[in-house]
Amino acid sequence: MDKKYKVAVTLSFIPALINIAVLVYGLSKFTEPQLTGYLIGTILAIVLSIIWLIQVKSAAGSHAIKLFKITLKGFLIKFVVFIIFITGIYYYVDFSRKFFAASFFLALFIDAVIELWFYSSINKEAK
Repeated sequence: MDKKYKVAVTLSFIPALINIAVLVYGLSKFTEPQLTGYLIGTILAIVLSIIWLIQVKSAAGSHAIKLFKITLKGFLIKFVVFIIFITGIYYYVDFSRKFFAASFFLALFIDAVIELWFYSSINKEAK
């Protein structure tokens, strides 16, 4: 499991690097609210990805079902946090909801693929 966890950690850098590359490109192309929205979405996605990695590390050696539950709870938590940010923070910070959602869901989609790969590979290992 440690080897697969290290691969999952390495793969978790992919959505962050993609979003950071878009941010660098956007420095000259995006308006300030668009750039702010994309930045907030990127930071939130990175934080939630790190939280998932910490949860999985703490559950190391557990049964595959426990890891699957962590993954499902993680998706639910990510969605709830997204709704809170998109509704609550919008009133305090001027940012583009579309760019926030694009950044967040791009990272969420890639993270979901990584998390499901990790779960399925651990599940195969347990058999």
